Amino acid sequence: MRSLTWKIMLAFALVVLLALGTVGWMARRAAVAQLGAYSTSGARLRAERLAPSLAEYYAQTGGWAGLQDALNTAIPMMGAGMGRGRGAMGPAWLPMGIMGTSYRVIVADAGDVVVADTGAQDAIGRRLKPEERSAGVPIEWNGQRIGTVLVLFEATEIEQQLASQFRQALDRSLLVSVIVAGLAAIALGFLLARQILAPLRHLRQAAVRVAAGDFSQRVQVASHDEVGDLAHTFNTMAEALGRQEELRRQFIADVSHELRTPLAIIQAHLEAFLDDVYPLTKENIANVLDEVMLLGRLTEDLRQLALAEAGQLSLQREPVDLAAFTASILAGLAPQAQERGIALQADVPEGLSPVYADPQRLSQIFHNLLSNALRHTPAGGRIEIRARPAPQAGYIAIQVADTGSGIPPEELPHIFERFYRGDRSERRAYGGTGLGLAIVKHLIEAHGGQISVQSRPGEGTTFTFTLPAAPGS
Repeated sequence: MRSLTWKIMLAFALVVLLALGTVGWMARRAAVAQLGAYSTSGARLRAERLAPSLAEYYAQTGGWAGLQDALNTAIPMMGAGMGRGRGAMGPAWLPMGIMGTSYRVIVADAGDVVVADTGAQDAIGRRLKPEERSAGVPIEWNGQRIGTVLVLFEATEIEQQLASQFRQALDRSLLVSVIVAGLAAIALGFLLARQILAPLRHLRQAAVRVAAGDFSQRVQVASHDEVGDLAHTFNTMAEALGRQEELRRQFIADVSHELRTPLAIIQAHLEAFLDDVYPLTKENIANVLDEVMLLGRLTEDLRQLALAEAGQLSLQREPVDLAAFTASILAGLAPQAQERGIALQADVPEGLSPVYADPQRLSQIFHNLLSNALRHTPAGGRIEIRARPAPQAGYIAIQVADTGSGIPPEELPHIFERFYRGDRSERRAYGGTGLGLAIVKHLIEAHGGQISVQSRPGEGTTFTFTLPAAPGS
């Protein structure tokens, strides 16, 4: 966790420093460029003000002869005034204060041949370069171009020192700003990291306790961002794990209880046979066999339920005609129903689409539901299978309804749970394992359907489930 704190701090500081460094570099570059542009614009302005004076010189002298000496003499004598004057302040044609020792003046005639250059006397006679000509200011007299003047800024040693000092001061200011901002970024990053990681630390501590088996742990959801979503997901997971652990313990207790009862009966009978308490008659042996068969059904139901919950049930699906299928199922149960005085009926309309199901699993579904109905329906009652197109397109709705004792409302939410004890004595009397409805629910869901139940005590119970219709039907 400490490592993540440092990563967040350093990442935050790095982003801020990169941003400030980029802005500082661009600001320094812009400042230096602006300083250079100021000098260049100043040179251009001086050239524009000098051009009329040079034209006046040309008119007075009839040409450019002597201009080099005139410029060399006049420029060092220039003062700071901006008016015109003569004598010690320079010739009358040259504006006072227009020049200074930091500027180099180049004058070329109409043919672009240099006639004066205050910076390089040996350059007289060369031709102006194209870029020099475009940067220069034309000298005109009576509407004709008689030459070009170009003023270049050449800093003196003092001016160069001042410019260097300016750049150094600018660099120092930028460096101090970056350092101060970097320290502030690290401090803010530390505070931000603590704020982000505090709920993660609580989450980690809760996860450790959950891993140790304490599923009651919850973390506070203090925000609606990703960390809040993570905390909410953790609480949901812990709650689900707690329910699964409770179900696991309940399942182990239920299995132990269901196995213990028949095993105890078998053990008691065998010990009675050995001690000659019970005679070894067919009737007594049949009682032991009943408990063995109950154990066999229980273990088979557990196997089926484990496969269903793991999603490993193999389904061999094919179109199944419900009319013929339900008739066959009811024919197999007819002897039991007649013995108990219960009527069996089927209501499957002609032309109903076949369902797409595994016939063996479908038979298991019907047998479990009908066996329950037979156990809870008194003599003179009725059990009916009904089938109709479901409201959901592509599905068939099937009902198994009885006129039996019904199910109390408080038990309805639990009847599909494993080993739910609605009436243990009755279940033991009829040899039930308490897994039939749980298996039915998983088998139907494996086919892509759903099951529900409606019941009123004393009036009967109706189980309704859906199965997909056969493709193309």
